[in-house]
Amino acid sequence: MFKNLPTADFSAFGAPVQKLIELNTATMTKAFELQKAAIEKQIAQSQADFKAVSEIKNPEALTSFVTAKSEEAKKNLETLKADAQVAAESTKAYFTEVQAILTESKDVFVNAAKKTA
Repeated sequence: MFKNLPTADFSAFGAPVQKLIELNTATMTKAFELQKAAIEKQIAQSQADFKAVSEIKNPEALTSFVTAKSEEAKKNLETLKADAQVAAESTKAYFTEVQAILTESKDVFVNAAKKTA
C-alpha cells in the first residue's frame, strides 16, 4: 500500500517556517523593547512628578505644576497618535511579509508536487 506513494524532497518546506519564526521573533522582540522603554519612561516621569508635587508650597506653584502637566498631556497625546500610526504601518508591513512567506511556501509545495507527479 505505501509502496506506491510518490517521494518528494521535503527539505525546502522548512525554509518558509524558519522565516516565519525569525519574523515573529524579531517583531515580538521589537514590541517588547518598545513597551519596556515606555514603561521605564513612565516610571521616571511618575517619580519626577511625585517629587515635584511634594515640593509644592503655595497656590502659585500648584497652578504652575498643573499648567505644565496639562501641556505635557497635550504633547503626550500627539506622541501617542504618531506612535499609533507607526504601529499601524508596522503591523501592515508585518502581515504583508507573512503573506509573502506563505505564498512562497505554497509555491514550494506546488513545485514539489509537480516534480513528483
